[in-house]
Amino acid sequence: MFEELFFSIAVLILFILFMGIRGYYGRKAQPPGQKRTRQERWADQIKYESKWLVILRIILVYAMIVFIVIWSLLPFLIPPITQLVIVNQLFQLIIKSVGVVICIAMVLGITWVGIHLGRQVSGTLEIKEDHKLVTSGPYKYIRHPMYLVYFIFNLGLFLICLNIILFIIILLGLIVVASRMRVEEEMMIEQFGNQYRDYMKQTGRLFPKLRQKNED
Repeated sequence: MFEELFFSIAVLILFILFMGIRGYYGRKAQPPGQKRTRQERWADQIKYESKWLVILRIILVYAMIVFIVIWSLLPFLIPPITQLVIVNQLFQLIIKSVGVVICIAMVLGITWVGIHLGRQVSGTLEIKEDHKLVTSGPYKYIRHPMYLVYFIFNLGLFLICLNIILFIIILLGLIVVASRMRVEEEMMIEQFGNQYRDYMKQTGRLFPKLRQKNED
């Protein structure tokens, strides 16, 4: 009973903390006093992305929020058939504990990304005024550390919850992210040209490139 309560509280706190930090850097990156209407925000979102992928992304965000709240506070509403059962209680405890550690690490990870991305943080794909190519911190090694942090954080949540519904939400989210990365890189090439192409040669998309040894 204590273990279930601990993990329920941990999931809720870590999720709120992660999204809160992400939201903080997003608000911090907005020009002071700038207010956009709902129509303007929608136009910004579909400027570069497919309308249906944007809709799917919004649905998945809310689905994730609803799932986390229900799993943490009202678990009896979740169909038991969707819960993965691990007979060995010790093994299950280890898996869930690993999930907590991963989520804590990714809370630090999203902070690291936010610090280096600075005013370029945005929930939509856009080229901002005086947009600069960030190559410091995690961006020195990979081009999309924020997406990687999101994925690993979600993996941590899944290890804690061990629920099929959450797994489906995460899987659909990967489809959206894969499309976003492709479009984002096309935007950056259009904006920065050869500077970004050279950056792509030096970095991996989600994982650092292995340094090739120079031939003698």
